[in-house]
Order: sequence, then structure tokens, then C-alpha cells
Amino acid sequence: MKSTKVYSDCYQAAIQIFHRTKSFPKALRPTLGRKIEEASLNCLLSVRKAGVTKASVRLRHLYSASESLDEIRTLIQFSRDMQALNVAGFSEITTLTKEIGKEIGGFIRFERKNAHPES
Repeated sequence: MKSTKVYSDCYQAAIQIFHRTKSFPKALRPTLGRKIEEASLNCLLSVRKAGVTKASVRLRHLYSASESLDEIRTLIQFSRDMQALNVAGFSEITTLTKEIGKEIGGFIRFERKNAHPES
């Protein structure tokens, strides 16, 4: 199966997040680092499920991916403010999450349009 661009981008974001959270201070790694990692995996898995499930449940997975992405964005900003994440790491992850957000949003709009073709 060919993976979608949004799945590939989520996969790359998860890898980047795992690499970046390795260098978090010891006090923040088990809490903040773990939450960001879990949110990135949730986003990745939700996008994957949206790509392989039937249309009737696809929107649910896309909304879940969007919520996880919002969680990542909030936690990344907090990590930057706590000085656990440097400017380069913050910028890289922010760029990826912005692109993923556009892709998920487009996927949601496409699914809504196809779910209600008369509207």
C-alpha cells in the first residue's frame, strides 16, 4: 500500500519528536517528553486508521488526529518556554505540524464533502 503524504509527514514528525525529546532535562523527560511522544504516536496511528478504514468512520479518526496534533503543538510550545527544546528543534517541529495540520484539514474537508454530496 502506498502511504499518503500526511501519513509520511506524521511519521517524520514522530521520529523528529522522539529524537528531540531524548535531550530533554531529566526532570521533564518522563512527563513532558512522554506526553509529546504519545501525542505524536496517537496522531500517526489516527492518520493511518483514517487511511485504511471505511468512509463511515474515517472522519472520527481524522478528528482524533487533529486533536493529537493540537496537543503536540501546545506541548511543543510549552517545551520551548521551559527551555527543554531549542529554537532549531521548535522551528523544525512547528514547520512539520503546520504542514500536517493543512493536510489533515484538507482530508477532513474532502471527507465532509463526500459524506454529504447534496450540501
